[in-house]
Amino acid sequence: MMNKKLLRLNPLVEKIYGGFSLLREDDAQLFASISNEGILEPIIITPSNLVISGNRRLMVANCLTNINEVPVVIIDVKDSDVDSYMIMQYNQQRVKNIIQIAKEFELIRKHYGVKQGIKDKELTKASKDAQETLMSDNKTSESTIKRVLKVKKLKTSLEKDLNQNSNWTEDDSWDWLHIQHTVRKKEVKTIFDSITDQHAEINNSNLAESQKLYQTETFNIIHGDSSDLSGILKDKQVDCIPNSPPYYGAVRTYIQDDIKVKSSTKGLKQTGHESTVDAYVENLMKTYRECKRVLKDTGSIFINVADTVENGVLQNVPFKIIEAMKLIEMSCVQSIIWFKITPTPVTINAFQPSMEYVLHFVKSNKYKWRENWFGKEDEFIGNVTFGSENRRFRNVMIYYPTNDINSNIPMNQGLFQTTSVNNHYLVKLLRNKGYELQHNALFPLEVPLICVLSTTDPGDTVLDVFGGMSTTGLIAYAYGCKYYGVDRSKVYSAQATIRVEDFLAKNPHLIH
Repeated sequence: MMNKKLLRLNPLVEKIYGGFSLLREDDAQLFASISNEGILEPIIITPSNLVISGNRRLMVANCLTNINEVPVVIIDVKDSDVDSYMIMQYNQQRVKNIIQIAKEFELIRKHYGVKQGIKDKELTKASKDAQETLMSDNKTSESTIKRVLKVKKLKTSLEKDLNQNSNWTEDDSWDWLHIQHTVRKKEVKTIFDSITDQHAEINNSNLAESQKLYQTETFNIIHGDSSDLSGILKDKQVDCIPNSPPYYGAVRTYIQDDIKVKSSTKGLKQTGHESTVDAYVENLMKTYRECKRVLKDTGSIFINVADTVENGVLQNVPFKIIEAMKLIEMSCVQSIIWFKITPTPVTINAFQPSMEYVLHFVKSNKYKWRENWFGKEDEFIGNVTFGSENRRFRNVMIYYPTNDINSNIPMNQGLFQTTSVNNHYLVKLLRNKGYELQHNALFPLEVPLICVLSTTDPGDTVLDVFGGMSTTGLIAYAYGCKYYGVDRSKVYSAQATIRVEDFLAKNPHLIH
């Protein structure tokens, strides 16, 4: 036994395993155990009373007035020889979380001189055995450990990118990881997803700065604010405006860069993140008033939007948009139901929402309408029309989770079949250019297809005021229309350019 006041806490132990905090469950349990039963496991120290293992036990003892002496085991080693690897070896009895395990994994590799990227077959037997023992004893997979190490690396890089003069170190990243996981109770995957998204945003933004946007006489990708189209389009110039705004309730984070906007739009929150649905609709109307200005008297606006439940109450978003459009003398002539077989799961106490709306607005009842645009295609895509001599396209679309026309899903459903968006090629295409695809709300080609083909002729002008990845643009251009795609995100505009250039390179017969 030794007087607790003679022992010296070791800062290296805290550096490896983090500090002591009663906010953490394991530390709180240790405190309660020592308070009731005293210190049962001896503290390991050097001859000069430096702790090698037992920092937490000593911290608890120092807090308790009824404990003056603690059990110790003295190891014959110099203080100068007590390094991180030795501390790790003497702390095998400690219950460790995944962050601490990952740090030990890194210590083992550093101790044996294992360089980053080295293959398993090139590891020495000692280093390999030590790593496998660590994972086996703690029932942890190597993939999980490496995910933690990847987060640590990305966090360090991110801090240096955000603050070029920052003194942030890897130790700071470890401390940050400890707080995220042990205090804020975040799972490793959640931390990983968040930090990789942040890193991708910065990388995408840097790349987009030098990306020249695709602009020709017939196809224009524009980085800008759709609430002011005065520098882009004249009055009554556009025939069709298919678009899908960010949905209310922050369903998705819509990347929005700093752009020059009118004073009336400054200070507004990101679209979809407003405090109320009324504020959301009014924010959208700044854009749709401009849409009305540039729309021909014979033109159409199609708005793809979903409803939202907030605090258990349905917000009636589509119907509030209809009423707001009515105030600017835009009439809703039809509401198309987009039914989804595989909707996004929700946890509300209600039936699973499984539909979105495509609202069709016009200036007058003399809008252009092509009744027989579908022709013989109906025989292939299913019974999507009703009637015999005077067939009409049904106002319900069904969204199937497949891109394979040879799948077992029957084609003849009596509903228009759309397919889930296959982003694999786009992810690969953008990665080859150094980008990460972060637009997770692409709509399938079929949605703008029915809008464009039913209300325009080749040579007409199509506008998308939430251009995104130019899905509408691909349909409009392939049909022979002029296209303008405006988006507030410089990143989306840059990535749309890459997508369009690749599309045209693979389909040179469409160039006009």
